[in-house]
Amino acid sequence: MKKLYVALFGVLINTAVWAEDAAPVSFPDLDATYLKTGDFVNIADLQKVAFGQNKDQVRLLIGNPHYSEGIGNSKIWNYAFNFYTGKVGGPYVTCQYQVQYDKDTRVKGLFWREKSCEAYVNPSQPQAKPVQNVSLGADGLFAFGGSTFNDLQPVGKEKLNRLAQQIRDGYNLKSIVITGHTDRIGSDAKNMVLSQNRANTVKQYLAAQGIASNLIVTQGVGSSQPTVTCAGPASKAVIACLQPNRRVDIAIEGSAK
Repeated sequence: MKKLYVALFGVLINTAVWAEDAAPVSFPDLDATYLKTGDFVNIADLQKVAFGQNKDQVRLLIGNPHYSEGIGNSKIWNYAFNFYTGKVGGPYVTCQYQVQYDKDTRVKGLFWREKSCEAYVNPSQPQAKPVQNVSLGADGLFAFGGSTFNDLQPVGKEKLNRLAQQIRDGYNLKSIVITGHTDRIGSDAKNMVLSQNRANTVKQYLAAQGIASNLIVTQGVGSSQPTVTCAGPASKAVIACLQPNRRVDIAIEGSAK
């Protein structure tokens, strides 16, 4: 059986071609990529990826896949692309992208793990302004230094439970952007990973409460967006002073019910 596929990528032109049915869309874990934090891509080149292209054409545009599925025999290539959420050099979000090939190794399917990631490839499409912004202190969410599902504190889980209920009952949800932040204590690299992992865990928890995971985008910005500054080396007083910087911001986009 053949199906008509409509390309929704790049400049979001409705490019329709006949192709074999795409395989079930399943993405690997983000941390399974050898890049770990993704790679920046030339958006103009990504916009040129299209149905019917062969592997060499795709590779010339966006490079080799970022996972270990192989190049020659694999019918699925997975990528992890970074997109700046503001000015170049600032915070960015990592989005997973999948290219599927048919038996003749021609592109037959193009998919984003998070639909909202398409907006970074097509900036001409206006993004809805958040209808609600929530900021949760990381110290109340996670055990000290923790970032996993098991590190969530009981009081943190209760806050997320209430937020999930509010989202389910109060909004026609379009998307949620979860941003993890840290204080300046520690290395930039470790803080970036910690902030991303905490954002991912909050997404995992909200998804477990019935919020559609495909509508949730996560990003970690480390210590790059502080709300307070506290001078001096690490000490109990300085760590306490920096507490407002250790947070998870949640921007909810959509319309009120």
